[in-house]
This record gives sequence, C-alpha cells and structure tokens, in this order.
Amino acid sequence: MRDVDHDEEVAALLQSGSSAEIDVPNSPQNQLTAPTYFLPIALLAALAMASTAATAYFAYATILCNDAQHCEGTETSKYAGLVAASTCIANILGMFALGGLQKLAISNRKGGLLLWVLFRSMSSVMLLVGVSVNNIYVALSGRVFEGLASDNLLHFSLNAVYAQSPNQDTASSLMAYSLALYMIGISVSPFIAGLFANFTVSFFMALGLFAASIVYLQVFVRASWIEQVPVGEFGRKDVDLRSTWKRWLKTANSPMKIFQANPFHIFTGASLFFYNIVQSYMFQALMVHTSVHFGFTGRSNGFVLSIAHSVAATYIFVTIFAVPNISRRIRSNYSGAETRSGSRVRDLVLALVSLTVQILSLVALGLATRSWQIYCIAASLAVGLCTPSFIKAYSTSWFASVEKPAALAALAMMETLGSVLGPVVLGGLQSYLSQDAGVFYVAAGLSVASFLSLAVGYVVGRATL
Repeated sequence: MRDVDHDEEVAALLQSGSSAEIDVPNSPQNQLTAPTYFLPIALLAALAMASTAATAYFAYATILCNDAQHCEGTETSKYAGLVAASTCIANILGMFALGGLQKLAISNRKGGLLLWVLFRSMSSVMLLVGVSVNNIYVALSGRVFEGLASDNLLHFSLNAVYAQSPNQDTASSLMAYSLALYMIGISVSPFIAGLFANFTVSFFMALGLFAASIVYLQVFVRASWIEQVPVGEFGRKDVDLRSTWKRWLKTANSPMKIFQANPFHIFTGASLFFYNIVQSYMFQALMVHTSVHFGFTGRSNGFVLSIAHSVAATYIFVTIFAVPNISRRIRSNYSGAETRSGSRVRDLVLALVSLTVQILSLVALGLATRSWQIYCIAASLAVGLCTPSFIKAYSTSWFASVEKPAALAALAMMETLGSVLGPVVLGGLQSYLSQDAGVFYVAAGLSVASFLSLAVGYVVGRATL
C-alpha cells in the first residue's frame, strides 16, 4: 500500500518503458493482450493475500503460546522476535527478486504474473502445513515466499503492463483503477475470512483465490513475448564473476547518483527512508500487539485491517480522483492552469498532513487500553498510507522530465533500505519490550524524523535553487 502510484510515477514508467523494443498490438508476429485484461488480477490477488493477513498472526500465536489469546512472558518475546526476523528475511528476498521479475515482466507479461501467483500461493500452503504439524518454523517459512512475491512486486508487474498502453492518460487511468481494485480486495477479504469460526478456512480461501487467478490468466490472457530484447540489458553472457560483481555494485549504487548531483534532495530521500522503517512493520507490530495484549483472534485482526484499508481506499479516492478533478474545474473557470510551484506546495502539504496524522495515531496506539480504541485508531492510522505518493510527486517536481526516472529510482532505493531495516529496528524492539507498547512511541519518533526531513528539505531547496 505504500506504493500508491501518482501521475509523476506514471510518467516515469512510460518514459523508461519507451526505450525498450516492445511489440505493438497490431504486430502480425506477436499480438499483445490489452492491458485492461490484467485489471482483475489486482482484485483477485488482493483478496487472496488479505485472506490470511490477519489470521496468520493468530496462527503463529496458536503454535507458540499455550493460550493463543493470552501469550505470556517468553512466549511474547519469542513471538515478536520470530515474526520480525521472518519479515526482515522476506524484505531482503524481495530486493533480490525484483531484478529477475523485472526481466520476466518485460519479456513475458503473463509468465511474470503466473510466477508471482505461484510463489505467493506457496505462502498459504506453508502456513497451512505449519499449523497442521504445529511447527512455527514451517509456518514462518511461508514468509520467504511472501518476500519472493511481495505486494510491491505485484504492483511492479501490473504497472509494467499498464505502462505499455498507447498513451499516458490510459496508463494513468489503468494504474489508478488497479490500485482501487487492490484496495477493495484488501479491505473486504479480511472481513469475510473473519466470519468463519475456524481460522484455517482462510488458508483454503486464499488458495482458492490464487487458483482462480491462475485460471483467469490461462483462459483470458494470451502469452506475449518480446522477440527483440536489447542485448546490452538482457542478452549479455557473464563469463567473469568479478566483472559481474562490479556491474552489480555499479547498478546498485547508480540510483544514488541523483543525490550526489543535487545534495539537498537527500532530505527527501531521508524522509522516505524514515517513513518506510515505520511503514514496513507498522501493521505487523499492531497485529502482534493486539494478539498478545488484547487477545485479538484472526477475526478481530481482520476487522482492524478491513477498517484501515477501507479508510485508505476512501482517502486515495478523495486525494487522487475527487480533489484533483474539482481543482481542475475551479482553475479552468477562474485562474487557469495550476503552476508547477503550486502543485509542489500542494503535494508537500498533503505529505506533511498525512505524516502528522500518522504520528498522532501511533502515539494513541501506545496509550490505548481498550480494544475498541484500536479500531478507531486504525482508521486514522490509514491516512498515513498515501504519504509516499505525495512525497514522490513533490520530489519529482524539482526535476526536469528527463531526470524524473532517476529521481524515482533514488527514492525507491531509500524505500527499500527502510523496508529492510523496519523489521530489524521495530521488530527487535517489540521483542525486547514485549510487555508494553514502547514500539509505537519509537515509530512515532521515526515519523517525526520523516516529517522534519521533508520540511527541512523544502526550506533548503528554496534557499538553494
């Protein structure tokens, strides 16, 4: 959810995608499937993933604790520590999986998504097996497959398809519709799964939805292969291990060059970095906390996720669809087109407001003593989920069109680093402070650091440029 695509990101994808040799729909040798046909995958995948999003944590507690609704002492510490470690491993694997999936997404749209569905479905299989044999390590091994087929990789695969649309407006609309379908699936599925008394039903529900995704891809989507692939990117034979490592290190470091050329942009990157440390583990920490301290079952945690993502979906609609359309009409009637600086300030303000709401919500979580308070706070916490979109839009407004893809790559690198550190920092702290809610105060402090980095970056940018 933290990759809510904005118009700037759409433009960057289109720009970067235009350099590859891609067949067009009218090509007699290779007819591409219309990108619209990929939209249902966003809904089906979200429904499947969210089915076990809440019940998985109750399943872990069932294996680790004598009383799943009242974990105590070392049980709590072990519970939080194992979840944090598995999440960290999953995020690291996601970094390594991106390169391979990127190549496959370009060369074979259908194959890339099929591979994603197969890997992600294995997470539900391992979770089911782990519960059946009462082994926490088998159950947690499912998170390895979640890392190899993360939400971010799904968005990347789908957006790579949408970016190949005939024009930017079509691509932008498809990305927005895809995100809306994804948010609907994320918000509805935990609620439905929570209606069943036996939480293992959610595992079979997820597997059924993944199977439906595979059937849909096989029946309605035709395979599409790119016949000519740039040799410089994908066709080179690596015969020297040393040169391979040098090339890998150079590639890994290349996104950071934009910060070297424009040092003040490091503040924006730092803002995303601090934000993602929190975001990458925020809901995991919340579900561990509610399971241990409030005795939340899979159904209860499912309600929390449904509330949060429903609010996030509404917030996305208001900020990305409703407000911009109303603003455009007002400008066309009264003041003409919005200036670039005006758009920049708007995105900055929206980012700062979202961060402020997140900070207050995290502090409130630390102070919560009743279960009903968790549901209310989850709704406000969801407002912070759109923050990365506003930060990216604000950041790229400082760059010329040709520089925007490089700027987005640099920001993505900072996000990735934050995602890897999140489970280590917050998960480790939650394991150490198992008897209180101090992890949420630390998360609030990191969100404050994100807020200050963004604000200072704007001030420095105004003074520098």
